[in-house]
Amino acid sequence: GGAFLSSALNVLFDRLAPQGDLLNMFQKHKHHVRLLKKLKMTLRGLQIVLSDAENKQASNPSVRDWLNELRDAVDSAENFIEEVNYEALRLKVEGQNLAETSNQLVSDLNLCLSDEFLLNIEDKLEDTIETLKDLQEQIGLLGLKEYFGSTKLETRRPSTSVDDESDIFGRLSEIEDLIDRLLSEDASGKKLTVVPIVGMGGLGKTPLAKAVYNDERVKNHFGLKAWYCVSEPYDALRITKGLLQEIGKFDSKDVHNNLNQLQVKLKESLKEKKFLIVLDDVWNDNYNEWDDLRNIFVQGEIGSKIIVTTRKESAALMMGNEKISMDNLSTEASWSLFKRHAFENMDPMGHPELEEVGKQIAAKCKGLPLALKTLAGMLRSKSEVEEWKRILRSEMWELRDNDILPALMLSYNDLPAHLKRCFSFCAIFPKDYPFRKEQVIHLWIANDIVPQEDEIIQDSGNQYFLELRSRSLFEKVPNPSKRNIEELFLMHDLVNDLAQIASSKLCIRLEESKGSDMLEKSRHLSYSMGEDGEFEKLTPLYKLEQLRTLFPTCIDLTDCYHPLSKRVLHNILPRLRSLRVLSLSHYEIKELPNDLFIKLKLLRFLDLSCTEIKKLPDSICALYNLETLILSSCVNLEGLPLQMEKLINLHHLDISNTCRLKMPLHLSKLKSLQVLVGVKFLLGGWRMEDLGEAQNLYGSLSVLELQNVVDRREAVKAKMREKNHAEQLSLEWSESSSADNSKTERDILDELRPHKNIKEVEITGYRGTIFPNWLADPLFLKLEQLSIDNCKNCFSLPALGQLPCLKILSIRGMHGITEVTEEFYGCLSSKKPFNCLEKLVFEDMAEWKKWHVLGSGEFPILENLLIKNCPELSLETPMQLSCLKRFKVVGSSKVGVVFDDAQLLKSQLEGTKEIEELDIRDCNSLTSFPFSILPTTLKTIRISGCQKLKLDPPVGEMSMFLEELNVEKCDCIDDISVVELLPRARILDVSDFQNLTRFLIPTVTESLSIWYCANVEKLSVAWGTQMTFLHIWDCNKLKWLPERMQELLPSLNTLHLLGCPEIESFPEGGLPFNLQILVIVNC
Repeated sequence: GGAFLSSALNVLFDRLAPQGDLLNMFQKHKHHVRLLKKLKMTLRGLQIVLSDAENKQASNPSVRDWLNELRDAVDSAENFIEEVNYEALRLKVEGQNLAETSNQLVSDLNLCLSDEFLLNIEDKLEDTIETLKDLQEQIGLLGLKEYFGSTKLETRRPSTSVDDESDIFGRLSEIEDLIDRLLSEDASGKKLTVVPIVGMGGLGKTPLAKAVYNDERVKNHFGLKAWYCVSEPYDALRITKGLLQEIGKFDSKDVHNNLNQLQVKLKESLKEKKFLIVLDDVWNDNYNEWDDLRNIFVQGEIGSKIIVTTRKESAALMMGNEKISMDNLSTEASWSLFKRHAFENMDPMGHPELEEVGKQIAAKCKGLPLALKTLAGMLRSKSEVEEWKRILRSEMWELRDNDILPALMLSYNDLPAHLKRCFSFCAIFPKDYPFRKEQVIHLWIANDIVPQEDEIIQDSGNQYFLELRSRSLFEKVPNPSKRNIEELFLMHDLVNDLAQIASSKLCIRLEESKGSDMLEKSRHLSYSMGEDGEFEKLTPLYKLEQLRTLFPTCIDLTDCYHPLSKRVLHNILPRLRSLRVLSLSHYEIKELPNDLFIKLKLLRFLDLSCTEIKKLPDSICALYNLETLILSSCVNLEGLPLQMEKLINLHHLDISNTCRLKMPLHLSKLKSLQVLVGVKFLLGGWRMEDLGEAQNLYGSLSVLELQNVVDRREAVKAKMREKNHAEQLSLEWSESSSADNSKTERDILDELRPHKNIKEVEITGYRGTIFPNWLADPLFLKLEQLSIDNCKNCFSLPALGQLPCLKILSIRGMHGITEVTEEFYGCLSSKKPFNCLEKLVFEDMAEWKKWHVLGSGEFPILENLLIKNCPELSLETPMQLSCLKRFKVVGSSKVGVVFDDAQLLKSQLEGTKEIEELDIRDCNSLTSFPFSILPTTLKTIRISGCQKLKLDPPVGEMSMFLEELNVEKCDCIDDISVVELLPRARILDVSDFQNLTRFLIPTVTESLSIWYCANVEKLSVAWGTQMTFLHIWDCNKLKWLPERMQELLPSLNTLHLLGCPEIESFPEGGLPFNLQILVIVNC
């Protein structure tokens, strides 16, 4: 708590500065000025013993009580001073408005304070000073001493060794033992083996699992791998969703599915696959819940394995017989790990005195890796032997709560005051909660934990974050599947425990609060988002007038949209008048009460991102303290209030992904704005000079209606090359406009060249015939995504092949292109053209006929190729795309012809050794499809709208087995009764076959969906069918379900019948015994 006290005191001293707005406001009221100065001097006297009090509170309950009383008194003082400061800001804003209308200076205006206001302030000041004086008198009795510690920021950045994921010492035998278990087959022939890793927190269970998970032998042995952090509370639905996402089987349709549906899908996805699944940080030892979860995995291939990491011996014994018990590191391994981090930039042999003390400190860590790494991370910035000895002699080693806490407490006590504040605040995050660096920095700033300085405040916050990261207090989220795009961090469970201790319960999670006393002491609160509108959960908060932060959390933001009761907005939030931070992100909110922000006038941070809000209430303009406003992904937001310029302290505004929002002109009046994210400049209302003057643009930047730019001289005024913080740039000309001079258009686009830091560029409607050279400049080392759309006058493409980091390229609506020539690849060099490209899209290229192939290893890692609506293009020369995984052809008949010609197709696919997915749509010239010669690596085939396609007998044996086959709108197919005509597929989806009358269900199909087949009358079932899921929709003439379903479909557990009015009864013998879900609609 002392760290937060220090922060609050600094805020008060800043407010009470001699020439500050607050004291100036009282310049005619001398008695108030004297009281304010007396308050400041009393606080100074208390501040100098704060560090000593914080260090003694763990061992002296009287000091702890004194600190708690001081905190309450300082909080009260800060709140009423903030209210006074708000009044000063209000008068300042009103004064500026009056000055603009009356041509007077602000200082000339008679802005008076009411007598009632003055009397109220006087009473509060006198009461607070009296309380603080009482506390000051107790300093001597408690033996507290003055301590002036250095608050200098250590600017040492995190090193590469800290980021090394293979940072494991003394665990080689455990690693080899675990790998042997994973690679060996169970002697009893069991399909599934569970290997628990058990040990106390901080022993390195997760790093051990991670090292094995990423071992090449293990990668090559298992066809499917997934990693999921289970943590607490145990939630089967969350675990199932997470595993589906890890293996790439979770899609938008699954968002609303229940637990049973998702578990059925996961079970099907793992069936007959040899998989490795890691369930990290398991606490639950309820056998029934474990048995339900294990049943999902039992149909995998023999040799499938699950690794479970847990601190609970009971959980390990329940899950598997052969557990791996983690012991403490040996003395030698402990020293190696400690030395690796403590002596990062120096040789221990050259510092024998440090080495001697270091070995003693390492021994005190008792072989616990987390303790060793954390302490070493702290000591590596200290070169004086006395500093090391002070750690060695500390009384903290005598704490007996657990073995690791002393080392962590020593690391915490060594932090400078500003880092203590930052770290303690993070107790607000639940265990295993992944947080973003920018998110944490915003929360620090809003609570005055990062001091206000002349530099951009985010820079200080970033430095503080990196320092905590370098001390191993934050760690990157283990992300073996690379599913997360943005960098995420978390705290080890024990480090999280330390943060809770350090925050003295000022930062709590609502679910873990014990009684109203704990809640009333809290200042910063988080809670898990739910589905019930939150009113019941948040009702206890209505008394928390001192609460500063209210922060909802959701572990998985990919599926996180929740209702929020209007009673929360109207009855609970307005009572929290001390709030500095409020997040309503990811709530289904369409509007906010207009008077809400009149009550919450001390807000500094407001996050309304990913809500359904259409407009902001005008009262938001009265938030004179507001520093950060997040409106990203508010897709329904249409406008901002007209008086936004009243937000005189707004530093950070994020309006990215607000597709309906036009950037209002009055945003230029926000004089304090340092960071503007996602801005759209609509030329006509805005001028290029306005764009040039905006130096605070971050994230995405869009410049629209560029046809209004007359010439190069006007384009220069935008100063695009100076926008070094913009990462995504969109340049757009109106479709309806035409150009008089192609050279002028090229000159304009040339001057709109972005800064070299740009990551994504989109050019739409450019009116020139040739692109400027900068689009192909290899100096764009960060450019990963490029989109060129509807540039209809251009007759050639830029030489994009030499862009060194380009990963995604989309070219659409280029009607002037007839050939893609060698120029497209750029001048040949040591690097292969498009050496980093992963996805390539050509779309709506009506005149494109020829694609020149170099045959020199171009597109070496291309995985995804889409050709859409390119009707004249033919692919005659084989393209050697060795890494191609997904090939999609839509509305491009001459490309589709490739699939008619078996020999041509074979030559095209000869070099594609990794192809997994083919998607052919709306290719009317396609008459046949040679399934039997396609590569066996294929997992998914989709064919749609190929009206002339017929199924021919295969050439040779049909050996292909697909994960999914989807065939729709192919009216020449009138009979799917000969199973040999189609490849075998686990999931079969048949749709819109108007001439289909009969259907024989293949034996290997597990999931079958039949949609809109209006003339199908009969379904047949082959003996031995393994189907578990059957869905039939709008088959108007279907009269009978398959006969003998009980006998022939013994595994069927889900049956959906919708829009089949001719079905009058179930077959004789009834439905299968295993059927769990039956849905019947309009039958």
